[in-house]
Amino acid sequence: MNKEKIRKRLPIVLTFIIIAGAGIFVYFGYREPKVTISPASFNVHTFSSWNITVPIEEIANIDTISWNEMPRISYRSNGISLFGVHRGWFKTKDGNTIWLSIKSGVTPVIQIAEKNGQLYYMNRTNTKETLDIFNKLSCFMENKE
Repeated sequence: MNKEKIRKRLPIVLTFIIIAGAGIFVYFGYREPKVTISPASFNVHTFSSWNITVPIEEIANIDTISWNEMPRISYRSNGISLFGVHRGWFKTKDGNTIWLSIKSGVTPVIQIAEKNGQLYYMNRTNTKETLDIFNKLSCFMENKE
């Protein structure tokens, strides 16, 4: 293949690569993450740097709150906000850093507070799934005491 043909095809190939990469990023950012709860830790597996592992012994409190009780977000520091889905690390209006894996407007939201004050918020589009995660985590919290 000569250089002229390569030069003509390069923009098409690069455009395809960029669109495919963006599609993969959106897919992994938008899908609901895998949650695993064990006697040792609470884990949420999202898109690489947005994963969290919280040791059960470090959790000070868990609760369910209404969507309206969520802290107001100032900006996204390392995450994605797309079509009402927010995943990753965010700064609140009062300057705190929080972790979110939520669908906007969906109640309830699980609020997890670590002993050091770090807050995590998560929900599922399906209320039953959110409550199942909360109940399972609550059982492990009761057993640690």
